[in-house]
Amino acid sequence: MKIWAKTEELKEGKFLVVRRDGTVPHWPHFVLGARDPATPEALRAYARECVRLGLDKDFTDSVFELAHDFERYRFEQGQGDADAPPHRKDSSAVLTAMRGGDATICVRVDKCNVKKPAA
Repeated sequence: MKIWAKTEELKEGKFLVVRRDGTVPHWPHFVLGARDPATPEALRAYARECVRLGLDKDFTDSVFELAHDFERYRFEQGQGDADAPPHRKDSSAVLTAMRGGDATICVRVDKCNVKKPAA
């Protein structure tokens, strides 16, 4: 399956990204999850490029640290399935926000985020 943002039926993407002030960025973005086995190396590649570009050392060090945190999380909680098809019921308000409309949404803690068996 393609990444959701590259399909016609799921072109809004998989995640709604919201800034702390409640606004949604208008530019393309890609969310990396700790259960995705490709994420730690993706973060390290990003950090290496930040170093090459001369970005702040504390910033780049924290990205490397985050990669390690993600590896530890996946080891403790189980591996995810980044390429899985949709398996949750969409919220119409969230889809409205993802499509550029104003919406009031209810946010809930993911109670389904239980430890997965080792792969």
